[in-house]
Amino acid sequence: MISTITINYKTADYLERMLESLFAYHQRGGIQVIVVENGSGDDLSKLKARFDEVIWIDSPTNLGFAGGCNLGLQQANDEFIVLLNPDIIFTDGALYQIRDAMRAHPDIGIGGISLKNLDGTQQACVWHFPEPFSQMLVLFKLHHLLPNIGPVAHWRMDDFDYGQDSDVDQVMGAFFCIRRKVIDSIGPLDQGFFIWYEEVDYCKRAREAGWRVHYFSGIQARHKKGSSFDRVPTVQKQNVLRRSVRRYMRKHYGPMVGLVFWILEPVFYLMSLLASLIKPM
Repeated sequence: MISTITINYKTADYLERMLESLFAYHQRGGIQVIVVENGSGDDLSKLKARFDEVIWIDSPTNLGFAGGCNLGLQQANDEFIVLLNPDIIFTDGALYQIRDAMRAHPDIGIGGISLKNLDGTQQACVWHFPEPFSQMLVLFKLHHLLPNIGPVAHWRMDDFDYGQDSDVDQVMGAFFCIRRKVIDSIGPLDQGFFIWYEEVDYCKRAREAGWRVHYFSGIQARHKKGSSFDRVPTVQKQNVLRRSVRRYMRKHYGPMVGLVFWILEPVFYLMSLLASLIKPM
């Protein structure tokens, strides 16, 4: 039926709340729930005892989001697999709902839902595929000076109607439903992305293989956003982001575009240092 995979990296407090909400609205034993402790050193013994129906996988090292998910995929055995962040909070049976919605549309390979902030306001959770120019503007931090600059606004889909179902390029990886046939077709996540852009890459690969990526407006959950990286300094986050962008550009736009991003890396790095001074965490 449906499996979920959650990666824990120093998020035990969020993970406990997520599991509480998941089992409050979904039958215990009716969904395969997998948690990968991704080498963070968190003591999950109390959670393991409390949620003994969960499949707990301990990785001795941090494999990154893609690597951790792929480790979980080795245990997932259902028709649909939902990659689920530990900072998700269920307010109803969203897993049942997306299972039924995906079954009703067999050509949809990846499904996303309407993610809400903790106060119930809409969270941006769909985007166009990133293009080189928009990502350069982001890495130059120009979108902070010019928040409505055209290429970035287009990438962010600032004018998207979150009240309507729609096929989209990509949905957020915090609640990311994959049809098993897609995994059989295009393989697992690319572990070359340590974190960030791995779900973007996966959506692009699925679209290129002929699958639809769809946003379901009527299915909802709350999302705290950024729980694992809340506790990481900005400069470290920016280093990881730039590596992921470079890999995506090289992979999908070719070695010459990848080379341009590599040449500009010193400038991007200086801008990230400036950003870290403004926002240390």
